[in-house]
Amino acid sequence: MKNYRKFGPCAVCKNECKIDDDIVVCPECGTPYHRKCYESVGQCLYSEKHGEGYVYVNPNAQGENAQPQGVGAEADSKKCPRCLKENSKGSSFCSNCGCPLAGGSVRTTTFINGFPINPAPSFEPIFKINENETIDDIKISDFARYIKGNLLYYIPIFKNIGKAGKSRFNFSAFLFSGAWFLYRKLYKIGIIFTSLIIFLSVLSTFIEFTYANDILVSIFKSVGVTSSADITLDKYDLILAQFYALPLLQKFIVFLPSIVKIITFAIMLFSGFCANRIYYKNCCSKIKKIKVLCKGDRKLFEDEINKFGGVNFKIIPFISICYIIIEYLPRFLI
Repeated sequence: MKNYRKFGPCAVCKNECKIDDDIVVCPECGTPYHRKCYESVGQCLYSEKHGEGYVYVNPNAQGENAQPQGVGAEADSKKCPRCLKENSKGSSFCSNCGCPLAGGSVRTTTFINGFPINPAPSFEPIFKINENETIDDIKISDFARYIKGNLLYYIPIFKNIGKAGKSRFNFSAFLFSGAWFLYRKLYKIGIIFTSLIIFLSVLSTFIEFTYANDILVSIFKSVGVTSSADITLDKYDLILAQFYALPLLQKFIVFLPSIVKIITFAIMLFSGFCANRIYYKNCCSKIKKIKVLCKGDRKLFEDEINKFGGVNFKIIPFISICYIIIEYLPRFLI
């Protein structure tokens, strides 16, 4: 047991894959790789043997850990290539993590950004992704490195935008508007939308409680209404008559909070309908600029992609504070 290693040597560089290394394990045969080594070859070195039932054997394992499971070999159990749990010989899927086991059901495996993606069988036709396919002269693998989170949502959408010009309504951007753009590192439009929504909210609440309510209360008092229960059909007509008699400016003030809310909703709709297209154009622009700056230096390119791509988790507390401001600050100003 002294020489036992959990993963074994990298199939590319032959150096030991240590527990604290950045490791990618082939989900079909269990062969370990250092992430950079795997990305240098782009696929498992033993992919041609997967159909024959090949399973990686750790050459450093001893005793009960050494399992001669190769092509045509028999064994009493199968080791899961993902979580390394032992499963019975007849198992098609790992009982611990659900990963398909060699000799079981054949599933299409896609590697994006070095991560194996194994969609559920019923969704495979929808989510088949070729990382070497291009959208607007940019490889999908580069899009994946830039997007990072929620690839199975954005990659198909980007393909539709790039090839058919069709997008999809983004409900996250609709609900959170400026905050969504900030989260996706679209800082300019995010700051504009967030600031605009906060301003409109403060303006609407301030006008409503400072001016509009006083005007409406004065109308109700003039016709003898103290609560909604006192409003009858006759008094409703009197209230309308009093309202129509108001100066134009006071009428505008009464309607202004509703107008502001309509404008805010229009911003939310714009975000929902246009967010994916804006994000797609931003990704294309940034990736192309990074490629030009890096001048073929792949390592520098990947470093810059990691720097400018992905999402900004640190912005989440700021987003929360913004929405607290939107909800409560106007009441303190009254």
